[in-house]
Amino acid sequence: MEEMLKEGCEQVDLLAAETQKIKDNQAKYYRLLNAIHEVYYSADIEGNVTEISPSIGTVAGYDCSEIVGTPVTAFYKHPEDREKFLSVLQHQGYVTDYELELVHKKGYEVQVSANAHMMFDDKGQLLGVEGMLRDITDRVELERELKTLNEELELRVAERTAELEAKNLQLLKFSQAIEQAAEGFIIADCSGLVEYVNPAFEKINGYSSDEVIGTTLSVLNSGKHDADFFHGLWTSLRQGETWEGTIINRRKDGSEYPALMTIVPIKHDGEIDFYAAIQQDMSEYEKLEAQFQQAQKMDAIGTLAGGIAHDFNNMLAGMLMHLFLAKRDIANTDKALDKLNKVEQMGYQASDMLKNLLIFSRQESEEHQSLDLNAVLTDSFQLLRISIPDHVALKLDICDEKISVMGDITQLQQMLMNLLNNSRDALQSSSEGRITVTLQHCVPEPSFTARHPGIGDGELAEIIVRDNGCGIAEEDLARIFEPFFTTKEVGHGTGLGLAMVYGCIEKHHGVLEVESKPDEGAIFHIYLPIAQEPAVAVVQEEDRGGLYEGSGELILVADDNDAVRMGVVDALESLNYRTVQAADGEQALALFEEQPDSFDMVLLDMVMPRMSGRELARRVREIKPELPIIFTTGHDASSAIREVEMFNKMFVCEKPFKLKVFSWKMQTLLNAS
Repeated sequence: MEEMLKEGCEQVDLLAAETQKIKDNQAKYYRLLNAIHEVYYSADIEGNVTEISPSIGTVAGYDCSEIVGTPVTAFYKHPEDREKFLSVLQHQGYVTDYELELVHKKGYEVQVSANAHMMFDDKGQLLGVEGMLRDITDRVELERELKTLNEELELRVAERTAELEAKNLQLLKFSQAIEQAAEGFIIADCSGLVEYVNPAFEKINGYSSDEVIGTTLSVLNSGKHDADFFHGLWTSLRQGETWEGTIINRRKDGSEYPALMTIVPIKHDGEIDFYAAIQQDMSEYEKLEAQFQQAQKMDAIGTLAGGIAHDFNNMLAGMLMHLFLAKRDIANTDKALDKLNKVEQMGYQASDMLKNLLIFSRQESEEHQSLDLNAVLTDSFQLLRISIPDHVALKLDICDEKISVMGDITQLQQMLMNLLNNSRDALQSSSEGRITVTLQHCVPEPSFTARHPGIGDGELAEIIVRDNGCGIAEEDLARIFEPFFTTKEVGHGTGLGLAMVYGCIEKHHGVLEVESKPDEGAIFHIYLPIAQEPAVAVVQEEDRGGLYEGSGELILVADDNDAVRMGVVDALESLNYRTVQAADGEQALALFEEQPDSFDMVLLDMVMPRMSGRELARRVREIKPELPIIFTTGHDASSAIREVEMFNKMFVCEKPFKLKVFSWKMQTLLNAS
């Protein structure tokens, strides 16, 4: 009995020890559950939570009591994920690092990673599922941020790669353009040592790239430019300014050629890094320019021809009239001598005009010498005014101070002609056109030399050509000096006139500025350096039988040429006519309106200032419809007849006219009246 009691006590003690051990293990288990950051959970086969560790509060904000007994899917953001989770679990018997999205008690999303396996009893019956949940929200957000950053980085890399490829393609095009260009291209360092030349440079100059790289371009020096020229060039470049100009270079074979050079300082961070230059062989261009100049001269001569014929015929008319009068007054030596002197004067004028025309039209190479610009403009003006219609007022305003320039007289004459022709064309639709040519001394201001650094700071001669014509549109101002650019109708302009003006001024080392607005006329300013050398004198090569007399009829004579008008008046008065004379159309009309019934005939020049002969005839016929009219013209008579063929009782006489025919036509018209 005692033994049985003893054995029972031992068993009780063992049971108590086992019970305490179980309690101790449970206490350790719960301490472990409370200590771990991961969430332990278990769920029965219906999917209800049977146990969960307190760390669920940290992960999802719930107390254990709020979770236990609740369906697991209640905490899924996407409940359908439970089916996928169980499918993997049933297939493998366990799940590792399965990522789920749970809903925090406060409503926001929590990312967790689940490790789980199925639980079975001793008989192998499925009890449920248990596992661990690890909060991976921070990691997922970081991965998302990294993914976004990677995508942005990949996009930026792709964009940058495309940009670099485009720039590489652009650089390749630039490189090919420079390598295949017809102009020479040179790169030199800050000290002027050549670093690169393209094949065109080798072709133009005859030097290979190996011969010039590492050296200066002094091998091209022709000796045609002094030290001051190169000093000015390098001064401009070192100040960061672009230099552009024409320079005479020497090839390897010793031949010389004109080159248009543009040298640009290339800067980096505000400092000059190297120099780039473009070199263009102007040999062929200068040949073409010379051909263009001669073609322009011939075109200008064609323009002059009509005006020259008019003035020349006026001179001949005056000469013949005075010769006729001298014959009649031969007994009176003084009167005959006066008439012969006038004939001689007109003969010299005609001779000078033809000599000036020949000087202008000749073709020869440039010859720059010191010229008296006052005399050049004055002499040229007498010839060039012929191309300007009489209805345009033309004025020459030259300063008293003598101004000398280094230049070629033929080119300066052509420059002035082209500017006058340009103004003339701008005044085609104007009834009160004005052209003024001014010569004055100019001391350039700092703003002027800043605009034109190549002109220097010396004193200048300024030629101003001003008109009140149609003006130039702003968009055309930048192009008016381009060869073949013209705003005139087809057939009314070559587009070379102003281009040749620009080229001429460049050759004279001058500059040109233009002011103009539509309908406000144009002002061309030409600035030429004043020469220090004395000017070279420029020498320029310079039968009464059968007459029909009147019976005291009163004739109105209108002609703007004083010599012709006076000659006609003297001739008519010698033929027993009375005369009233007028120097232009408006004066003639005023005289006629004073006493229209007194006049028996009007004798009208076709081209006069203020009112043409044709318009004057129309106004006169409105007052006295049957009045006889004789038109006189220094141009081709056939074209004049076409202009006035609408008038009856009229004749057209071409200057110089023969007095026998002229007097017969007068009597014919008077008798018909």
